Amino acid sequence: MKRQEDARSGMVGAGRAGADPAVRLIEALEEDCGACAGTGRTRSEQWQDWELRAGELIAVAQAARRADEMHAPAEAGNAGNNGSTPASRSSEQVTILAVIDRAIEDHMKARPLEPQENDCSACGGSGKKLSPVGRLLAEMLMRHGFVREDRSG
Repeated sequence: MKRQEDARSGMVGAGRAGADPAVRLIEALEEDCGACAGTGRTRSEQWQDWELRAGELIAVAQAARRADEMHAPAEAGNAGNNGSTPASRSSEQVTILAVIDRAIEDHMKARPLEPQENDCSACGGSGKKLSPVGRLLAEMLMRHGFVREDRSG
């Protein structure tokens, strides 16, 4: 009884050379879904776009902070050369950093409402699809009336 339950769940013979031939046959009929890499879940496109934009904003913020740090010591030495004071230059930089921080904050508040992951549409959330051998078997069963719906996707 235990062996039958394990065989149905795919636990027996996975990757073993001496596995039951029926289990090896069943394993040969399916393969991991390429769309979800066998997980049964896919990332939401809205979340992917949101995360890409968040990464861009963070990169801009990091570049602005690095530029601010590089210009801060130079400003102290150049204060008399062009008439600008370190304080005025720093306030411009602070304003730019504040605008970038605000853009990041607004973006964080605009997270998509849908779930980050959904059931894979290619495999219906199973993480598996029929292998070429599995499709041949399904076609044969359909020809003989044993299967009414093609699920080979």
